[in-house]
Amino acid sequence: MKKQLVIIGVIFLFCTIIISGCNEQKKPVISSFEVIPNQIEIGQTTQLSWTVSEATSVTIDNGIGNVTLSGNRTITPTETTTYTLTAKSSTTTATATVQISVIEPSEKPNISMIQSRFYIQITGMTNKHVNQTQVVVTAINKVNGENQTIALGPYITDGDGNPKTIGIGDLINFSHLADFPDGEEWTIQLFYKGEIIGQCIFINLRGPYNIPFVLMSQSRANVTIIGIINGPIDQTLSSIIAINKTSGVIQTTALGATITDGDKNPTLLGIGDQIAFSNLDKFRTGDQWIIQLEYKGEHIGQCTFTKQPNIIVIPP
Repeated sequence: MKKQLVIIGVIFLFCTIIISGCNEQKKPVISSFEVIPNQIEIGQTTQLSWTVSEATSVTIDNGIGNVTLSGNRTITPTETTTYTLTAKSSTTTATATVQISVIEPSEKPNISMIQSRFYIQITGMTNKHVNQTQVVVTAINKVNGENQTIALGPYITDGDGNPKTIGIGDLINFSHLADFPDGEEWTIQLFYKGEIIGQCIFINLRGPYNIPFVLMSQSRANVTIIGIINGPIDQTLSSIIAINKTSGVIQTTALGATITDGDKNPTLLGIGDQIAFSNLDKFRTGDQWIIQLEYKGEHIGQCTFTKQPNIIVIPP
């Protein structure tokens, strides 16, 4: 009897081990996670690829998120970045990392700039991915050659939606224009790695310098705010006027022009906010309007808007 009980116990233990092994969750296996090439110049693209098995979910950080068990993704990091892949089952987790080295461009950039009222706008570049933190602005008095960079207080502001790199639409503003006589002139130069990459002449225009000014441009079916001087601007105190460029008739209501939030701050007007039109379908392709932005009754910016073919109408 005892012998039989021992045999039964051994069999039970053996079965328990087998069942436990069968129920054990398999661990995720990361067969590969790589980036090719693993070194790029700023502005270039590279390819992430991965292969995973035995996982219920796979994620990659730095904005990529959930991905399939195997795949690839084209990415354009603006700085050296480490990406981590995390594969999970119901009970276990496996990770792998790769690093992408982002280096400065070998080509020397060449920047075109022009004065527009109280600021300078970048209008052209031979290399559109220059690290903004490595660009230095200088202001030289055109008459006496004196370096007045500190006195003028020039600084670069984002106007193209990418604050990390210099791009077309970015602006050079001045903190202390009101301290200088009207008509005074400076040579504004941009330096990158100790070399001049762009310059233009800036003439101090008659003030006032404390009024807001907004730079706007058409972006498909909208007008987008791409630059602001002397902000912030209370959006609730801003209004739009749409004037037919041919007839001069005000058509703000007919167009259905409204300010829509694009910078996730609905109370202040900011870069990325838009002027949308709900009734564009009522007008002919090619019709043009002068879109003006008013703030506390003062004109602070304008641009020309043209209805394009096959335009997407934004609902009110």
